[in-house]
Amino acid sequence: MGPHRAVRAAPFVLLLMLAAGLLPLTPLSGSADAQVTCCDAHTYDFVLIGEGDDGRLSPFAADLGQEQEAWVNQSTPQRTEIAKWLVSGMVAGDYPEKDWRFELSYEVENAAGMQVNATVEVRIGDRTYEAGTWTNPTYSPGTGTIEIDVPVDAGRIHSTGDVVIVTFSVETLIFNAPGDDAGVRFVWGTEENRGFLSVELPLFEMDWQPPMIQGHVVHFPVVLRSGFGQQMWDKALVEFRVDGVAVSTVIATTHPDGVQAILTWQAPSSAEDGVYTVNLSLRIDPAQTIPFDGGIQMALTFGDNGGAVIGMFPPAEPLRSGGSDLSVNINAEVDSGDRLRRMVSIEFSGPMAQWVRWGLDNIGNDSLDSISIWRDVSPTSSTEAVRNNQQIDDVEIQALESHLFGRASSLSDFLFDGLMLEPERLLGVRPVEAAASPSVRINLHGERGFSSTRVTITIDLLENIHINEKMVLFDTFVRVQPSATPFWTVVVIEAHLRTSAMVGCAAVDGMGVDYTHNRVLVTERIEVARQTLTSDGELGDFSVVFVFGSVVHSPLLSFIESLALLGVVMLFAWLITRGKSRTGIWLSLPALLAVWLVAYILALPLPFLLGAVGAAGLLLLVIAFVTPRTLDEESLLDALDAFATIIPGRGGRKRRLPVIPVVICPACSMRNPVASEDRPLRMPCGGCGARLRID
Repeated sequence: MGPHRAVRAAPFVLLLMLAAGLLPLTPLSGSADAQVTCCDAHTYDFVLIGEGDDGRLSPFAADLGQEQEAWVNQSTPQRTEIAKWLVSGMVAGDYPEKDWRFELSYEVENAAGMQVNATVEVRIGDRTYEAGTWTNPTYSPGTGTIEIDVPVDAGRIHSTGDVVIVTFSVETLIFNAPGDDAGVRFVWGTEENRGFLSVELPLFEMDWQPPMIQGHVVHFPVVLRSGFGQQMWDKALVEFRVDGVAVSTVIATTHPDGVQAILTWQAPSSAEDGVYTVNLSLRIDPAQTIPFDGGIQMALTFGDNGGAVIGMFPPAEPLRSGGSDLSVNINAEVDSGDRLRRMVSIEFSGPMAQWVRWGLDNIGNDSLDSISIWRDVSPTSSTEAVRNNQQIDDVEIQALESHLFGRASSLSDFLFDGLMLEPERLLGVRPVEAAASPSVRINLHGERGFSSTRVTITIDLLENIHINEKMVLFDTFVRVQPSATPFWTVVVIEAHLRTSAMVGCAAVDGMGVDYTHNRVLVTERIEVARQTLTSDGELGDFSVVFVFGSVVHSPLLSFIESLALLGVVMLFAWLITRGKSRTGIWLSLPALLAVWLVAYILALPLPFLLGAVGAAGLLLLVIAFVTPRTLDEESLLDALDAFATIIPGRGGRKRRLPVIPVVICPACSMRNPVASEDRPLRMPCGGCGARLRID
């Protein structure tokens, strides 16, 4: 086109541009372009958290929980900074002119009250606003709240680099009738002492992306652009609706500008093509009356897939937080006398299962973030061919298994950084690299698509047995996690340990869970029945530890040693009662056997086992010692009758023993029973000791 034709065409171009500018702009028109529908400046509270010299402002009430304080114990004639809180990463946007309310709890101690001028300074970017209690008010003793309204002019947050800083200061602080150690505590950080700054600022943008339609399954991607990133999704209460009907299927993924949520709607098979209203609302505080609300209208054209749900692997790595259920089953057994074999089964569902399934389909993906666990999994030619094919293939499962048991460090890193578990405390091996040839198996339970259904990882490993050293069956293996957005909300644990005949436990200890320790024949068992722990304080401290003792503590030798002691006690009791009635011994014998059996089954340590048998045996010996050596004819017959009661005759009938004859000593007239039928018979007199001859 020559220059003259260009000049002649210019008016037509301008006319077209003007006509385009006159067309109505409708952000809810169902356009394929991304659309921002939320959110302008909104009223909410920045709660005060963190220590006073490094405090933070948080829009999330879920961050409350740890109490902080600043103590002032002397009168202050000049302005003194008490605490400072800040927040960065705000989203760009305008804010209106408004009074921002600041509240902070206090407690006056050892004084009849105080008079104080308090000042609050608010800095927004390069603008500073200040207000205070200029009338020198009097505050009563005990607890109360300082309230200050700070007038803020209309302005704009220019970028995510702008910082909001709040500084609380006091001056001319005077205590009324102060006693010893008079002072005032300024307290914040908990729901009971909820210090906050009520603001009207833009918090995030809700950027809707074009929908993805698979038959009657519609995926609505929406990006929450915010400097708070993943927290905006994890700590907010989210509600998603399509034409007013709540939908619960939501996948959250990472995004450079914050977080991206993919809202999946299974439209009914009767749904027709047309315009549908999609709405997403967030509450950053359960008490928030007006939620952040963004909606859009989209023109949807459904395909034909019979109404079946089609799983979709999101383009970005999904978030692991949000609460998953974890089930751990541990089976340990002494193997070959000097090694302990463990089989640890980890089964989970929820966001963590989604993350694992997504990672399997992205093994070796170089486009992933440098900190992604899945970048470290070595791909193969087979995995390269099936990457991102929207399903999980056998070669991808095998690649991850090979990666995990190829090196113990790889397994440790995956458990620690990926599944947010403490590998040494879960597997009981410290360090994990000390385990011999761990093997790993992954079971997807037939679900090869993207879903939150269960995934099972089974780890089989050997470790050396360390005598007289503390070993771990399991020990608080869930990593410390934020209470508001935990990775694991429910943990179900079950554990079993079985020893051999020559290896036993010298000691067992546990906390946070119920366990049993007993001996069965010539083996010991530690059992932790299936128990459920929740994130409400139960995941902070639970463990079962044990100590393998020397060979003398083994179940077999403990059985032999305790039985030998029992036999020795019985032998001594038998010898002591020679020439005496043994009725007391026979009656006490069941109790002695019961003590031995209970102590053995309850797996008491060898010293306590022998002590229990010895104590019961000592009682038996005492009974043997106090048994009289002689009896007259009548008492002897009574004793024999008693003895006969525990020796039934044939047919279950009690048999009476025959009467034993007696001989009278000519020296002392003592009646001596003659139990032997041998004649002649020489025997000592039970009274004077004279030798008696019986023909």
